[in-house]
Amino acid sequence: MTYILGLTGGIASGKSTVSNYLYELGAVVLDADVLAREVVRPGTDGLGQLTAEFGHQILDSTGDLNRAALGQIIFENSEKRNLVDQILHPLILKEMLKQVDQAKEQDTDLVVLDVPLLFETHWDKYCDSVAVVDIAPQLQVERLMLRNGYSRKEAAARINSQMDPVKRRELADFVIDNNHSEEETFRQIDLILEKILP
Repeated sequence: MTYILGLTGGIASGKSTVSNYLYELGAVVLDADVLAREVVRPGTDGLGQLTAEFGHQILDSTGDLNRAALGQIIFENSEKRNLVDQILHPLILKEMLKQVDQAKEQDTDLVVLDVPLLFETHWDKYCDSVAVVDIAPQLQVERLMLRNGYSRKEAAARINSQMDPVKRRELADFVIDNNHSEEETFRQIDLILEKILP
């Protein structure tokens, strides 16, 4: 029986650390961000729909999606950003569920759906349970500044545009406190696995 664990958390909360650890333990990890890149490769329906909607200025000279060009169009334009989500989210979900089925066919014990917007997209309904990676806001700002080169103001704006962490914690079945050492984070994951896997 394959167990489906949803994994989510705010930007720079440490989801990658958690998903990498689960992968090392043998889980199949399906990363929505990776799938989002796959569904817009040249020749895909996703890229075709985006190009039909936004024009060829979103393509680079090789016919690939120019993410910076698309980002400029949708940045601070929620209507256009929602349109991109309406195009891409169903394609990402379809690919994700296809890969879940493949994992089930191979009798995989654990499949992890690593989805930043798991609750916002309501994809938690495809999971047996959901773990949220939680981090103190100050540490989150510092990590984002370091990782992405953002100013403190830019980092705070990115964090504040996401779901309220209190709400995210309330919706979760498990909360992974990532404010301490990596070893402590891994210990919490081990405890979750003891509860969910036979």
